[in-house]
Amino acid sequence: MVETLGHIAVQPDWTVDVDGALGGGDSNEGPHRFWVSAYKQGSESIHDSVEATATATAVDAGGKRIVSLATASGDSEGVAAEYVSPRQLRLWSRRLAIPAALHTAAGTAVECSNTARAATAGVRSIDVSRHGGLLVAGGDDGALDVYETTSGGGAHRVRLAGHLGDVTCCRFFPSGQVVLSGATDMRLKVWSAADGSNPVTLVGHTARVTDCAIVGVGKNVVSAGADGSVRLWHCGSAMLVHMFTLSDSAVNRIVVAEAREGLRQGSESSSAGEAGNEFETVGKIVVAACEDGRVLVLDLHSRETVAVFGAVGDPPVRAVAYDTERDTVFAGRADGSVAVWSGAKTATTAPVLVFTRGTAAVSDVCLVRTSAAPPLLCVGTEDGQLFLAAVSVGAASASVEVVEDLVAFDVDPITQIRPVPSSEPNASRQNVWAAARCSRVCRF
Repeated sequence: MVETLGHIAVQPDWTVDVDGALGGGDSNEGPHRFWVSAYKQGSESIHDSVEATATATAVDAGGKRIVSLATASGDSEGVAAEYVSPRQLRLWSRRLAIPAALHTAAGTAVECSNTARAATAGVRSIDVSRHGGLLVAGGDDGALDVYETTSGGGAHRVRLAGHLGDVTCCRFFPSGQVVLSGATDMRLKVWSAADGSNPVTLVGHTARVTDCAIVGVGKNVVSAGADGSVRLWHCGSAMLVHMFTLSDSAVNRIVVAEAREGLRQGSESSSAGEAGNEFETVGKIVVAACEDGRVLVLDLHSRETVAVFGAVGDPPVRAVAYDTERDTVFAGRADGSVAVWSGAKTATTAPVLVFTRGTAAVSDVCLVRTSAAPPLLCVGTEDGQLFLAAVSVGAASASVEVVEDLVAFDVDPITQIRPVPSSEPNASRQNVWAAARCSRVCRF
């Protein structure tokens, strides 16, 4: 059974009105209002506006000014709003049974103007270096651009030009100074993020490259393609080490992760890797999201398929995440649902939980908290939704609660989500970087 969740959308630039209310502003500006809309499948949607007002005497316990929020309709059962901070609201709807959740505005926005000027479809793929200092963004003109995130607005560092088709994926190596990319030209390229040089090109896919990942320090990399294969490469020799043939249709996304003990099929004594072109594959798995409706778990060292979730003919899987600690797979699907399987040893075609907020395809998922229970999953969709869901999986039941919506994009499809460790003390989750089909990449 699918659990249907409602959601509340808010005007992407609502902070302008809150800032206007806090700043006083010109009396000729008029009221500071922004729109809100509540949706739930099977129910009539609610549309309203919220007016923000502030007075000098309205302050919190710390002496900071606060904003009063009131809906234009005055309907307390429709959409209700509460001010939390200049960058956070809490919204809920009693009529649609949508629980209160935070709505958070972006803390940083990098304008990828170089990428957007050359690419007609905006930013298609991004990655952020391990410590968040560099951003790489790819478009549909065969090039990527590297930006410095620590400078105001994102200073452009270097352009990586050489692909002959749309850039579909990119990854920083752990050093943060080398980039791996894949494109519709069926090639992968390794780049210097310092000078833009391209010392290595990997050739072998027979259809577009859909995703890529780094193994360990980066002597080996993994790619997925629309040719239905997952491939392990050795960067130093630019040679193919192994090809997994998985499907007649595309492998859309992959994740390389540490395997739980029960998933490990390979060992150090295995004959694989003796040629000296394979490094750090022992204990590693690849979780692959397939267009045919399945999620496959591959042992990277033994070359075995160790688990299969879902079945051919299920909704196409467009994105995937894996929680090593809890041995849980999260699959974002083309019908707008997220399916959750727990325990690879007992893999079945039936997920323990399926939830959805609409019919727009899920374009990306990633875990932004695994160290504490429950894990926190970030979900992006083709209609611009970006939200954090706490997913609890127990021995006999599973549940989901949306705890935060990340607000920056209107209806632009979310193309990529990347988690980066937070530098804030006692942070409850990682930072989330997200890109949509526009020129902005935002950090939350």
